[in-house]
Parts: sequence; structure tokens; C-alpha cells
Amino acid sequence: MIPLYLLYAAGATWAAAALSGLLAARTPGGMRACCALSALGGGLAAVGGGWSVVNGDTAVVSPGAATLTGGPLQLQATSLAGVFTALLGVVAVAIALYAPRYHSPSRGTGLYLAVYNVALFACLAVLTAGGMVTFLVAWETMSLVCYLLILRHPRDTGAARGAFWFLALSEAGFLLVVAAFVILSAKTGETTLAGIASRAAVVPGGWRAAAFLLALAGFGFKAGLVPLHVWLPEAHPVAPADGSAFLSGVVVNLGVYGIALFGFRLAPPSGSWPGLVTMGGGALTAAIGILYAMAERDIKRFLAYSTIENTGIIVCAFGAAMVFRAAGQQALWALLLIAGVYHVANHGCYKSLLFLEAGVTEHATGTRDMDRLGGLVRTLPRSAVIAFAGTLGIAALPPLNGFVSEWLIFQGLFQGFRTGSQLTAILIVLAAGTLGLTGGLAIYAFVRGFGIPYLGMPRTREAAAASEAGQPVLGPGLLAVVCVALSVGAPVMLAALSRMARTVTGVTLGPLLLPGKLTVLPAHADFAAFSPTYLAVFLVCALAVPFLIYRAGRPRARSVTVPVWDGGIVSFKPRMQYSAMTFSAPTRVTFDALYRPSVSVSRPSDDDPAGRSGPVHYEARVTPVFERYLYRPLVRALEWLADAVRPVQSGDVNLYLLYVFAVILLAYLLGAV
Repeated sequence: MIPLYLLYAAGATWAAAALSGLLAARTPGGMRACCALSALGGGLAAVGGGWSVVNGDTAVVSPGAATLTGGPLQLQATSLAGVFTALLGVVAVAIALYAPRYHSPSRGTGLYLAVYNVALFACLAVLTAGGMVTFLVAWETMSLVCYLLILRHPRDTGAARGAFWFLALSEAGFLLVVAAFVILSAKTGETTLAGIASRAAVVPGGWRAAAFLLALAGFGFKAGLVPLHVWLPEAHPVAPADGSAFLSGVVVNLGVYGIALFGFRLAPPSGSWPGLVTMGGGALTAAIGILYAMAERDIKRFLAYSTIENTGIIVCAFGAAMVFRAAGQQALWALLLIAGVYHVANHGCYKSLLFLEAGVTEHATGTRDMDRLGGLVRTLPRSAVIAFAGTLGIAALPPLNGFVSEWLIFQGLFQGFRTGSQLTAILIVLAAGTLGLTGGLAIYAFVRGFGIPYLGMPRTREAAAASEAGQPVLGPGLLAVVCVALSVGAPVMLAALSRMARTVTGVTLGPLLLPGKLTVLPAHADFAAFSPTYLAVFLVCALAVPFLIYRAGRPRARSVTVPVWDGGIVSFKPRMQYSAMTFSAPTRVTFDALYRPSVSVSRPSDDDPAGRSGPVHYEARVTPVFERYLYRPLVRALEWLADAVRPVQSGDVNLYLLYVFAVILLAYLLGAV
């Protein structure tokens, strides 16, 4: 019960932080006190979550006589939720270190911090929910509070639009999640999650598959699965930087948790087809996410699409795990569950880091447009180093943490031949190939995402005048340290996740996954092996060699700088550099059928196509295909329906009484039948 006590303390601390923010955060001291309480709660949650991962599930408890609408308050600390709880705690600590320098003390800031801490409390309630009613109430509370987070500046039209998209899709997903729970509860006669899981065998296979697919779609709205993802690029740019970090690092991953909860614990569907559907949806989501990221210049929209990509990678791994379970490959089932959850932790850390750094960049320069930045490595050196660590992680480049989890996912997918079905093996290989394409594009995208803002020459005066004085770097710095620890300490993390997998699947994978000497095996000793720790040490040493050679052999005389032949150019100018859009032009041309950009070109004179009489302005706008062909027609249909039923709300009291009479009469007739 120790994990639950720690999580009780975390929840109480966040409640106190919310009250402190509401009452005192309009002053610098009050704001720091609020953030200190939030950090303490985060530390308690991280310890409690880690304890749950290692020691397994606790019993379901009902604290005192507490009740919720529809049933008693039921809580449980589980091993699967422990990873997400620990991530929640780490992100909460980082944001608490970041917020005092990012926000200015004011009444609005106090209200925002109060809402944010309530959101932390609601997320913790989701992860510790031991009953169906508790989970649903906590989930809906989290959605409503996150809506308020996005609506930090309610008079901003963009903020109102982003918050509306988030809330509308969250409510649609909530209805599907409720339906999934109702199916399982009705078929098992249980309301506790542990009870539903213990009686899952009595649920017919068709009903289990229906419940899982409803949950996949319902939680997919929150996780950002394509085509349910449209709220992410709308909400992230308008939310504050720490709010975006929280949404992407925690809330999106709670959608992933919901999918894992149904797919691995409550009622795993029988047969391989639900897993294939999940795997295919994840692979498609990953590819679409990174392709649309390549078309963005706004750093936060770019990172939002990258979040969609990483969600796809995780869900693809979970789907493949379900396929291997159906094929009787227990070791690969556990391996891909571990790899997917590992990627959840990695993505939560480096994506939160990058969103916080986007806030630093916007604070220092006043813009998030990559084409108005440049040279920040000289003006924001500490932020550049921290962002570079996050970039290596998210691009899955060694020796950072993203490489470890993606390597495990690929090694699991490459063993699709062990399913015993040629068709299934081919589909798994296709998913692996799609993720391979996604991985290559991700490296390309983040070379652009880091190189354009941080390297080269400043493109504007604001970028040249940027200063790191007073900027919040401690929170992102903590996340960078965690990213390094998750890479170098991968064997320790995998040992803990092996215990989680044993609790969830009953498969003891630890001795096979970690045979010793810091080596990692992907479930089968005859396939592949590597050591993340040794690889990190080797790469650091290899990078140190050129530096030492340079230091030992550099000339001692004074350096002299002289002009060199440069093709007749008098001086280099910022406009001569690659822009974000020109860097991504090959990808945009290759996938033009997906982007379908609308291009506008304006010139001072149509008789001067070369631009000798003045500048030529070129603008390309990309409207995502799902927004164009799915959501816009859907919105128009809903508007038409609203206009059609508007006469029903006439304002006539007599007509309303007629409605009441008709409903009562219908109820009596149905009761008689």
C-alpha cells in the first residue's frame, strides 16, 4: 500500500498548490510557493509510480466513505499505470522549475496555475482509478480542466478555436470510452477494473473486440491517432509553453495508457485482426504525422505533428504485441509491450523538453517562426545544448534514449516471421518498413527543426538580439538529464519494465532480455544484441578523440583571417541561407499529392517574372487532407442540422409543455411494451 500512500500525498500536495495558486500566485513569492508545492507533488508521484512499476499492483481500496456520482470512489496503484505516473511526476517537477521564470505574477497567472495543478490531480486520478466510475469521472474532469489550460487567453481567436477542437473531440471520444466500459461491465457483472480483468474470459470474443475497438477510437482522440488528431496542431500553438509540454508529455500519453489498459489488461481481444488494425493505424499515424511536420514553420505546430508521429510508433508497437500474443509468441508479446511503454517514457521527456525550449525561444525572440530565427546557438548557448539533447532523443539517434526504445520496437517487428502466418508476417514487415520511412524522415525533420533556428546567421534583428538572461533553463535541463539517464541507464529501466510486463502478461522476460554485462537481447538470443551503456560510452570517447587531436596539434601562433574566393560574393547575408521551407522542399515535392498546397505568388509587375523591379513574394499553404475532406464536410453537416432544428427552440412556453407531454407519453408507451 506504500505506493498509494505516496500518491495520496502527491494528490493532496497538488490540491494545496492549486489553492495556493488561486490565492497567492499574483505575487512573485506566492507564485514560487505554488510551484514549489507542485514540484513536491511531482516528486512524490514519480517515486510512487516507480515503486508501483517494480512491486506490482496493490489491492483496490475505497478511501473512507467517499463516493462519486454512480458509485464508490475506488483506487488502485498498478504496475502498468506506474510508468505513466512516474512520467507525470517528472514532467510536473520540470514544469514547476520552469514556470516562475516563464510566467509573470498576475491574477490570470494565479488562475492558470491553479487550473494546471487541478489538471495534474485529475491525471493522477485517472492513473490510480480502480473502478469504472472513478476512471470515467477522472477522465472527464481531466478533459474539462485541460480545455481551460488551452484557453489561457480566452479573447484570442486562435486559443478559442484550439480549445474548442480539443473539447469537442474529447467529448466524442469520451462517449466511445463509456460505451466500451459499459460493454465490459455488463458482460462481466463487475465495476472494478481488477474485477473486469479477472472475468474477461467470460466475455464473448465479439464483444471483447467491439469494446477494444471502441476504446481504441475513444482514447485515440486524446492520443492523436490519425484521423482523430486534428486538435493537436490547433491547440498546442495557442497554449502556453508549459501547457503544451503538459499536453504532449502527459495528456496525449494518457490516451495511449487507455489503449494499453484495454488491449493488455481489461479484455485483450482474441485473434490477430484487432492487433493488425491497431498496428496498421499506428504505422499510418506515424508516417502522416512526420510528413505534415515537414510542412510546418511554426515550432510548436511542428512539434505537435511530431507528437502524432510518436503516438503512432507507440500504438504500432502495442498492436504488434497483440498480434504476437494471438500467435502464441509470449516473449515477443512482452518485449513489444516493454518497448512501447519505454517509448512512452522517452517521448514524454524529450517532447516536454522541446516544448519548454520552444517557450524559451519565443520569450527571447518574440516569434516561433523558424524562418525568422537563426544563430541562437550563440545567443542562447545553454538552451541550444539542452534542445540538442532533446533533438537527438526525438530523432532516435544514439546515444540518446529514443534510439534505445525504437531499436527494441524494430527488433520486435523484424521477428514477424515467428508468427507462423505468411500474411501476418508480411503485414508486420510492411509496418516495420513504414516506421523505417518515418524514422528517416524524423531525422531529416529534426535536422531542419534544430538547424534552422539555432545554427547559421540570425535572420532578423530580434533573433540577433536574443538573450539568455532570465530565461527558464532549469526545467528543460532536468528533462535533458533524464533523457541521458534513460539511455545510459537503459538496462536498469528495462529491468523495471520487465517486472511491469510480468505483472501484466505473466511472462518472465527479464533473464532473456538482460542476460548480463549490460547487454540487451530482443527476446531471442539468436537474433540481435547490443548494449546502450557501452554504445553511449564508446560514442562519447569517439567524439573526444578529434577534440583532443585538435587541442594537441593546433598551431601556437596567432591566427590570421584573410578573405577567400567566394564566387564573387561581397558578403554573406542571412537571406542566402536555407529557409525551413526550402530545406523541406524535396519532401514536399515528393509527397505533393498528400500536401496539395495552395500557392500564391505576388510580383510588383507581371512583366518582370525575375523580380528585377521589386521583391517576389511566394506563399504556400497546406490544408491537411483530413481537415479538408473529413472535418470540414462534417462541420458543414452539423451546421445544417443545427439550422434545421432551430425552429424547435422557439421560445414558446406552450410548445415546450407539448414537448414534455409528448416525452412522458412516449415513456409510458415504451414501458407498456
